Amino acid sequence: MRNFLGRNDFIWFFGVVEDRNDPIRLGRVRVRCYGFHTDDKDKIPTEHLPWAQPIQDITSAAVSGKGRSPTGLVEGSWVVGFFLDGERAQEPVILGSLAGIPAELADTTKGFNDPSGNFPTYVDESDVNKLARGTNSITKSPDSVTGEPASPYAAQYPKNHVYESESGHVVEIDDTANAERIHIYHKSGTFIEMHPNGDVVTHHKNGFRTVTGNDKLHVTGDLNIVADGNITMDGKTINLNSGTKGAARLDDTVDTGDDPAGISGSDGSNKIESASQTVFIGD
Repeated sequence: MRNFLGRNDFIWFFGVVEDRNDPIRLGRVRVRCYGFHTDDKDKIPTEHLPWAQPIQDITSAAVSGKGRSPTGLVEGSWVVGFFLDGERAQEPVILGSLAGIPAELADTTKGFNDPSGNFPTYVDESDVNKLARGTNSITKSPDSVTGEPASPYAAQYPKNHVYESESGHVVEIDDTANAERIHIYHKSGTFIEMHPNGDVVTHHKNGFRTVTGNDKLHVTGDLNIVADGNITMDGKTINLNSGTKGAARLDDTVDTGDDPAGISGSDGSNKIESASQTVFIGD
């Protein structure tokens, strides 16, 4: 019975992730564990390290694809965990990851390092994201045409909760007093940012929007639309200001009352007689 977890000694470890390409895609990673493995990759190659299963928190269902995927660790991540099989140390489970202050970049010839040399990306500085530490690492250029306000970033540690992906996508939920923001940023420069006063600023490249039902826009102030190129509107009917009268078009017929030669007494109304039947204008 001592071979079962809870019946044997609790054996824990900390180590470094060297491989995350789990062939069965469970989120497992290969970990080189201090005290259990040497840094000599000739003696213990990365591919001979045991696969470690990460524990997920209770906000993730971890069944049938529900919840978050357990794919946050990268080669070079420091982790802590325990062995399900105790002293055999062949069935590691990861409890969490550890941030630090790296003293040197990866040495790909040795174990306990990222074999690809990608991480860490810098040394002598905290692994915690700069945005969370109070340094704005994202540069933006506000649009002068719309009068867009600059980002109100004023984060103070530890109030800004940041997620950044490997390629540079960022999500910030900033609880800094009087500088509260929600910010979603794509590495291309596309973003949406909610400011402390409730203003919302969006930037993106080409836009495509489809509404499968009805749609309404209510602006309680003024609405300005500016296009550096053309504006095209197309609809079954277009109604401006609850209009009931068709809009005039170039070459529409006007009743000028021009009488044929020799006939008099027919005064024209000088009104358009053939206005649009799809665009209507009110007062």
